[in-house]
Amino acid sequence: MPDAIVPGLTRATYEKLEELGYTTAEHFEQLPIADLLDAEITWGQVHRIVTWLVETGRKPVFRGPGPIWDEAKWEGLVASIVKDGIVTWEEVAVAVLGELNPPQVGTSLASNENIKARYPHREAMRNVMAWFYDQDGTCASCGSRIHLEVDHVEGKDSYIKSGRDPADADRLDNLQLLCRRCNVVKRESHVLGGLSFATAQAALMWILLVERPPTREAFHELCRAHGLTMANIRFDEAWAMAVWLEKAAMFP
Repeated sequence: MPDAIVPGLTRATYEKLEELGYTTAEHFEQLPIADLLDAEITWGQVHRIVTWLVETGRKPVFRGPGPIWDEAKWEGLVASIVKDGIVTWEEVAVAVLGELNPPQVGTSLASNENIKARYPHREAMRNVMAWFYDQDGTCASCGSRIHLEVDHVEGKDSYIKSGRDPADADRLDNLQLLCRRCNVVKRESHVLGGLSFATAQAALMWILLVERPPTREAFHELCRAHGLTMANIRFDEAWAMAVWLEKAAMFP
């Protein structure tokens, strides 16, 4: 696979790709990223390949729960976390209830100066809440009811690029509810967002508690194989859970 196809690849990477049988762009359709990592291609080089795949409309394949993780499997995972004493059922319920509540959506929108300017004095909140209640309470992209946030249907960046006033984007008819994951993935600055099977926050704990990596280094490798592309410090922060559980004789 020549450097002209994927900018920035080294000769060593090119040779390893040839050994794996990846020599043309067509070979990279549905590419299993774990194969590259297992071949000891550095993450920096794999990151270049993944970025190229995403930017050219191809789909890199990462590890994840897959189709065998039906509702029963997920229920079993939560039950095992409770059984192991990591959390209680009350804490699980409280966490879910908290994420079902989009916090301060009305007050934050009603205090937005661009929104307020569109309504008579003291009328902004009433219109904001009318808009809020008119929503169906699900993410406009994936249908989730948790982690909901307010998002611009047409973003301010689009207004700026087209020479329009970005303040005009702050209109209730240009707003929607998106879950945190879909909102992040939508941003141009997060071209590699959404590659893992869940939000990074959740995926890190799934890898830790289901895959049970024996070392921090093994955890890093699994995180990459599952499509997590952020800085290593995020993995190190999540590894703290393994350290804490080990102190309580609950890990690995």
